[in-house]
Amino acid sequence: MASAVITVPLAVARAFSPGHITGFFETANKQEHNPLYKGSRGAGFSIDRGISTAVYVYEGRSGSEIWINGRLVKPQKAEVSQWVVDHYLSNADRPYFVKVEHDIDMPVGFGLGSSGAAALSLSYALNEALGSKLSTVEAAQLAHRAEIACRTGLGTVIAEFAGGFEMRTGIGAPGIGAVEKIALDGYKAVVLCLAPISTKSFLAKRLESIDGLGGRMLGKLSESRSVDDFMKMSYEFADMLGLTDGKTRSPVRALRAKGFEASVALFGETVFTLVPKDRANEAAEVLSGFGGTLLVCNIDDRGARLL
Repeated sequence: MASAVITVPLAVARAFSPGHITGFFETANKQEHNPLYKGSRGAGFSIDRGISTAVYVYEGRSGSEIWINGRLVKPQKAEVSQWVVDHYLSNADRPYFVKVEHDIDMPVGFGLGSSGAAALSLSYALNEALGSKLSTVEAAQLAHRAEIACRTGLGTVIAEFAGGFEMRTGIGAPGIGAVEKIALDGYKAVVLCLAPISTKSFLAKRLESIDGLGGRMLGKLSESRSVDDFMKMSYEFADMLGLTDGKTRSPVRALRAKGFEASVALFGETVFTLVPKDRANEAAEVLSGFGGTLLVCNIDDRGARLL
């Protein structure tokens, strides 16, 4: 697949979306047909690792190419991004060629919200570069629609749109769903990515077994607004899904033995904990002997934005 021969861009725009870890959730009414009203309630937090997306727009013909960390990829390898590009191009006032460059500084497929971050940063950048005149909320809604259409996520986009440590209290896309943020000053996330899990296949197989539990947990967190309660309930939720077995069992046990609450990201074999900043190095040291990719992240409280 060769890169197109292209000249000076008509417009350039850049945007960033944080990654996100979900601790627990519940899904919407499956009979809802409008994708903007589909999604999930739940709780999680955004991290300062994420996806920066640059968009270059050229005149002359309609088409696109997508690059990820400097490599040109086939459309089926960037399904969500391709959906967003195709939507914008189909609604453009004339033919454009779009080059997308995703710069991803977190592992993909490990429960860190990469598909939502790709869709959200891309939608923001395309809206700006093409002069589509959508509001920020409308651009985020397109990213949500992409995730629903590609079955790669439910509530990630609205969480990354808001940023911070959040409770998603109303189901739906940005502007329709509801998010309540909980102050989380002075904390870091320590994350160990061990192996990927396909969100699409997991959602298809396991949703029935977890509906209801996430809603009850959200009710408890709404009352306590406690990081420790969030971590404990996240572990219970992951344990119910069988995610605390296998590769994640030993790292979780090691953290808990040192007094750190720990859980597994939804969805990946990814162990995480939220700790006061002065204990982040201690938690990272506990996880350093288990292989995988170790991240020590700040909480991104700003959410997705143009750069």
